[in-house]
Amino acid sequence: MTKAALYTRVSTKKQNTDRQVAELQAYAQKQDFEVVLIVSEVVTGSARKAERPGLEQIFGLARKGEISEVVSLELSRLGRNAMDVRQIIIDLNDLGICTHIVNRGLRSLDQKRKKDSTVMLILGLLADLAEMEKEQLVERINSGLDQARRKGKKLGRPAGAGEEPDHMLKKYPGVVKDLKAGLSIRQIVATRQVADKTVQKVKKAMAIT
Repeated sequence: MTKAALYTRVSTKKQNTDRQVAELQAYAQKQDFEVVLIVSEVVTGSARKAERPGLEQIFGLARKGEISEVVSLELSRLGRNAMDVRQIIIDLNDLGICTHIVNRGLRSLDQKRKKDSTVMLILGLLADLAEMEKEQLVERINSGLDQARRKGKKLGRPAGAGEEPDHMLKKYPGVVKDLKAGLSIRQIVATRQVADKTVQKVKKAMAIT
């Protein structure tokens, strides 16, 4: 039987992956796939592959030849950085793994396990759209915050509501790794796509702990 891994992702702990898992299990059953791994991650879509242990676990199975299919409900679940999403799918293709995007009815390899150039083009365009959607959301949020400030509303967390040092270190392991390697804050901001204040907080947390 064809063996598959199901990948689901949400951005915050207030969300859950129940709907994604249910739809992917139904798809796998219809395709007669044996599901050997279900990954449910709580991580921002802009996080790099190295910062997503569940995705790394899938690649581990792929390298061992223990799966041949990776199934995700939407392309945006794989990420919202177009370049990263493309690379994830290409890396899986190179390992002989077919990526299924259920809501679009797309698969990265054809029935002969060959790369489908047309589908790859479509997936690339969809990845671009997902990234654009994220950018537009950020713009709307920032616009709303600016409007609130103009009206004199106080924004931000209450005093003393900052995150605990241990939580910061667990939340941003990639940043911790880069700081230990001696990378500058500017380099980390560019590669990890996090705010410079976040890097500074992690650096401070490392000094405390």
